[in-house]
Amino acid sequence: MTSSSERRAAARAPTPWHRRFPPRTVLAALGLLAACNLGFYLFAVRPATQEERRRIASNARLAAQVAAARRSAEAVQAAARRIEGADNDGIALVQQIAQPRRSAFSALLTELVAVSGEAGIEIRESSYTVEPIEGSAEYGILAVNSNFRGRYDSLVRFLYRLDRSELFFVIGSLGATPRDDSGGELQINIRFDTFVRDL
Repeated sequence: MTSSSERRAAARAPTPWHRRFPPRTVLAALGLLAACNLGFYLFAVRPATQEERRRIASNARLAAQVAAARRSAEAVQAAARRIEGADNDGIALVQQIAQPRRSAFSALLTELVAVSGEAGIEIRESSYTVEPIEGSAEYGILAVNSNFRGRYDSLVRFLYRLDRSELFFVIGSLGATPRDDSGGELQINIRFDTFVRDL
């Protein structure tokens, strides 16, 4: 049996906090807290996360564009180096094969006379002109037009020996027509082009 003093002590003891509110009030408060947390997530955390993802994706796109631009720039630089190297090689080649203008015609004519004699073809009249090269004040093209007479097999030997000449020249054109007054002989016209310097 509980004494009166014990009852008074029990009446003075504080009630735990969770027992001070009705269960419905506690559930309503918890529901309100959950709603606040959900609202905070929807309006603060989630947008920030989405913005962060967009920023990461944007940074990745920018990094890819920078890498592509770097590769493109490196390819352009490599092409420029190749073009510069080819240009230098071209200049060196022209310097090597170009002949002085004053002696170019006589050197080429001397070679034609020697080769035609070996091939058994007769060299006739020759003329020449110097044509400038566009964009170059130092170099030009010496165009030599020469007429020959001979048979077809002699012409073939002539061209074969010209192909092995130490002088550089290009056959710009070649025409051969049969002569009426001599059976089997051809009237031949050949244009030779070579580079000259010191214009």
